[in-house]
This record gives sequence, structure tokens and C-alpha cells, in this order.
Amino acid sequence: MRLIALLVITPLLFSSQLSTSHAAAKAGAKCQKVGIKSVVGAKTFTCIKSGKKLVWNKGVRVLAVIPKTPTSFDDLVQNYEGIAYAAWSKSNAAITAATDVAPIFKALTGPNTTLAFKNPASAYDLVARLYSGYKSTSAMTVLSFSYDDREWAQEQMKQLQPKSTWQWITETACATRAKCWGGGMFSDEKANGLLVITTEVLDDNHLSGTLDAHEYLHAIQQNQMGRPTVWPEPSDWPPAWYREGQATFAQNASIYYQSFDLYLKNRKSISTELYRDSTITSEWIQEFFVTNQPSSWFNYDLGAMLVEGLTALKGPGSTMEIWKLMGTGSSFESAFEKVYGISFTKALPIMSKAIALELGRS
Repeated sequence: MRLIALLVITPLLFSSQLSTSHAAAKAGAKCQKVGIKSVVGAKTFTCIKSGKKLVWNKGVRVLAVIPKTPTSFDDLVQNYEGIAYAAWSKSNAAITAATDVAPIFKALTGPNTTLAFKNPASAYDLVARLYSGYKSTSAMTVLSFSYDDREWAQEQMKQLQPKSTWQWITETACATRAKCWGGGMFSDEKANGLLVITTEVLDDNHLSGTLDAHEYLHAIQQNQMGRPTVWPEPSDWPPAWYREGQATFAQNASIYYQSFDLYLKNRKSISTELYRDSTITSEWIQEFFVTNQPSSWFNYDLGAMLVEGLTALKGPGSTMEIWKLMGTGSSFESAFEKVYGISFTKALPIMSKAIALELGRS
């Protein structure tokens, strides 16, 4: 539930609209005409109207060369440098083309609670568009609470979903004030969803909407299975690293779909430990991604890199199709082969090698 670094990729612009002013553009400084652009260093600034003034915007970074992107498992390792861009680009295209919206939800906010992210519906809608065509929960309640409201929140959850693990609120999610962080998604037998968000310990995830996006992605996952959420999840559900890895990938790909630069920045900021730990080699990664691991066996960020690789090859919808197929009785391995045309056993060493190279290892 947490959230390398290239630059945002946009074509270099050479047109009559490009500014020829001798004064270097600077974010917030005055400019002369809406729409004119100015390239300064690695950024392209655009003149926009802000209130009654014309000012330069914050600018976007420019890459002169787009990394070569992989097209199949045959060239995934060779073109590993283009994996992140390919995944972001296909996610951007999916969100831009889609018109899906998340279901209207009922908000329950603790009496002593202040929302960290004020417009969660915007995050839900972006995820719905990222996985266009894959329905989520029929009806949804969003329960937000701080540490002082945790007992109130637990009682709300108990009433809304009495068969759920409502004890999770005080025993895990908000056991102490210092560790009252994160969220969860729960679905019942009627496909009603309960999205739970804590607001005590705030970080970029809480403030940017990525946490909201992460948890809503679980609603889409769970609905594909066609049955209530249980914990720990049984062996006929996708592996835990896939579940959380997809949600972690989705939070960045949705919230930062308009900026490759921000996508990469936030992708790396939540994966610092992966880049620092030299023991995580391709062999180590290959041994980690087993499909029969216990429920506690998962790494959000490593799982996100695997899902990113799959998205780079066949788009975001392909990774949700795994859930849909497993919801009809397929195993993870058979669903994977049907979607990607290669067995998971054969694909795993290829993906592990590509991820290791992305981390700067062999």
C-alpha cells in the first residue's frame, strides 16, 4: 500500500509558437501570449492564463530519445530500459481513451477525522478508466478515520460487513497512533464494497490520492473473483505479490498518467529498498515469485515491477484479465498462459532478469 528516473517524454517542439524571447522562461514569471512555449534546459515551459495574468507554467521535462520498448518476452531483457515507458504510455492511452467511472459511494468520516485527500472520487475514476470494462463493486462505502475514531470505525465496519475481519481496524490497521497508516478493501456476498482509509499518519500516498487509487483497484480485483473477500485469501486467488503489486503499479499509473517524469519519480521513491539491496539478483527474484507462497509472502514494490513488465507488453487490461479468468475457475498458471501466450514457468526467468537489470543488477 505504498507507492527510476528518466524524464517526461514529449516530442521536441519546433514551431512558430516556440518563444523567441531573450528572457529565459521561469515558472510563474510573466509571458506575452497564451500558448507560446520556451525550452530552457531540459524543460519546455508554456504560457498560460492564471487569473488575469499570463505566466509561464511549471514546465515539463523533455527527452530527446525515447528508449526502445519491448514488444514480447523475446526482447524484454534486451529492451529493459524501455519497460517503464511502455507501461506508462499504454496506461496513459487507456485512461485517455476510456470514459468509465467508479460507482457513486457513501462517505462515512469519523467525527474527529479530517480527510487527507479531498477528492477520492477522482482517484477511483482514473483507476476505473485504467482498467476500462472491468466492473468493480456494485455499491461502495468509503470509511475514513483517524486514531481517535478507530473504535467508531470498527463498529461501523462491523455493522456494514459483519462477516468481514472487522477486528482488523484496531488489531492491524490502527493498532497504535504511530502505526495508524494505510487502508483496505472488503467485498461481501452481495458485491457491496467497503473501502477503509486511515488518516492519522500522513505521507505522500495519503495526500496525492495514490492510497485511494491503490485500495479502489482491489475493488476491481475482488469483483472479478465473484465472491466475498476472505483473509487470508485462499490458494485459488492470484498470489499475494500479484494482488499488491498490481495495486501498487495502478496507484502510480493512474494518479501520474499525465507525467512520465512524476510516474518514475514516485515509482522509485517507494522502491528505495529494492535499489539499495544488492542481494536482490535475478536468481533471488525468480525464487521470490512463486505461485504457492503463504499469504504473508509478498513485496508490493517488486510485484509492481513484474506487473509493470506485463503491462508494457500487453497493456493494463491484460493484467486484470488474469483475475477474470481465475474467477471462472482457471489457475494462475493457466490464466497467465492464455493471456500472454507463454507459460509462467518460461516467462519468469525472463521477467526476473529484466527486473534485475532495471535495479542495476545482473
